[in-house]
Amino acid sequence: MTLRFADGLPVLGYLELDDRSLTFAWNWHAPTLRVTFTEDDPSLIGYVTHLDCLPRLAAAPDNHDWLDPARTRAILDHAIDLWRRKEHMFRTCDG
Repeated sequence: MTLRFADGLPVLGYLELDDRSLTFAWNWHAPTLRVTFTEDDPSLIGYVTHLDCLPRLAAAPDNHDWLDPARTRAILDHAIDLWRRKEHMFRTCDG
């Protein structure tokens, strides 16, 4: 596996959701993932915070209309899964 970066943050994973591609990047040394659209502008969807206890999505105002309860749940579920697997990802990374 090769580590990729988005705006200087390591990308932990991607998610295809309703024909849109999302990127999940780790905010170094914090239990937070930045979630962005891979190709759209404005790209910031928001931040999944408190991944070490009670995760929640802090939505960006520009893409707030795109989020609905089902999309929010899918983003949270994927972020939680990535957070739990991050240690393994970094151990097997070669870049």
